[in-house]
Amino acid sequence: MPINTTPHPSTCLVLDPDGRGTVLQVTSVHNLDGETLAERLYEAYAMTTENNEELPPEITVETLLGHLGEQTAACAEGWHSWANEPTQEAWDTVRPWAERQVRRLFPDLTWRVEPDRQFLPPTS
Repeated sequence: MPINTTPHPSTCLVLDPDGRGTVLQVTSVHNLDGETLAERLYEAYAMTTENNEELPPEITVETLLGHLGEQTAACAEGWHSWANEPTQEAWDTVRPWAERQVRRLFPDLTWRVEPDRQFLPPTS
């Protein structure tokens, strides 16, 4: 039995920020455990190693929420894959960093609520 009891997203009509008319704004609501949140953060930063960029030592809650918003918007628009998949090196470097960030930002967050779900590292 899935534990996700996510309410339906709310929607409203708002003015486009660039003044081009009215657009539909969808506010998405998700229940995320620590493992899922770390996976989302990993997805946001996985390509840093491929792009020879440094991971920030620490991020803020606002930065994390910004990445979640971008991912939700991209998913709503149908973007579900990278042009290039992250490598094992990205998994080995970025995934532990993402877990440390989530544990630091949300020390009381539950981890692995759904034990049958697992995130698999990329194949080498």
